[in-house]
Amino acid sequence: MNYALDAHYQVLSKSYGGRRSASLARKIASDAWMDLGNQRWVTPAIDPPGYNRQVQQLILRRKTEGGEIKHSVLVCSILDWTMRQVVLNYDDRAGCETEIQADKGGLKIEKRRKMSLAAQEALILLTDLAHNVLSWASNWMFAPGDPLATFGKTRLIEDFLAVQGRLIFHGNHLMEIQLNELHPHADQIAAGLQNLLDHFGNP
Repeated sequence: MNYALDAHYQVLSKSYGGRRSASLARKIASDAWMDLGNQRWVTPAIDPPGYNRQVQQLILRRKTEGGEIKHSVLVCSILDWTMRQVVLNYDDRAGCETEIQADKGGLKIEKRRKMSLAAQEALILLTDLAHNVLSWASNWMFAPGDPLATFGKTRLIEDFLAVQGRLIFHGNHLMEIQLNELHPHADQIAAGLQNLLDHFGNP
């Protein structure tokens, strides 16, 4: 967290859960909680641990369907947001989590099978690169109305990139791409690859 703050990133994240957040919640008077609806309440934390930059630290209390009270601490570096804005923006993380899950399934990385920390960091960076290339390539290859433009990471990898074919080179130059015409998306894939080559000036 401090690394991101020192690098001048804006941060909105859950920091503490479990016993540490419950300990901070015990310092709060019963009438200090702001009701957010849906069995959730929020209040500023009192004397929380400090960070390298000034941040808001809010305690979020929620009541589970089983009636159990849970607490967590949210950290937000945007100081002019209200408590409600912080919580609502934190709730919007669902889109990010969906992207992460799509990467895990599409790139087949549900488990990081690397023992050393350096190897895990390298794998994460390669995953980020693969995510970006797939996201950009889809925009380069397919028009907004093209059915393949709606493919997520998993379908793009399994139904598009897995098509059988042959690359024909002359020296170091790619001269021709042949695709299996029996593939159900062969024509669309061929058109997408042509768009991709056009995007880079047919290198």
